[in-house]
Amino acid sequence: MTRHLLRQYTAALGALALAAAGAVCIWRGQLGPAAMAGLTVLCLTDIALRAGRRHQRLLEEHEWARRRGAGENPAPLWPCCLLASSSRGRAHSHRCTAPPLHRTDKE
Repeated sequence: MTRHLLRQYTAALGALALAAAGAVCIWRGQLGPAAMAGLTVLCLTDIALRAGRRHQRLLEEHEWARRRGAGENPAPLWPCCLLASSSRGRAHSHRCTAPPLHRTDKE
């Protein structure tokens, strides 16, 4: 279990618990706490989704590295690294899967 998967499960469980608490608040007529619980559910759901994507990416990177270590020549992942996706290809991380010739950061 990766830390991202643990974060995903924790955030999802927290969102579920707060959704139940928000429903109870609405049932009792307490709209202020219900609105805060709803906003927190949205934030925790976003955290869970992002952690799930990071976990999946980590698994793909490990599989890519395993295949590379076994002597295969796997195609680069898309995006080649998370830093490249956020910098529009201008910078690459040390875990980048693209060959150095295809990078635009002039390493």
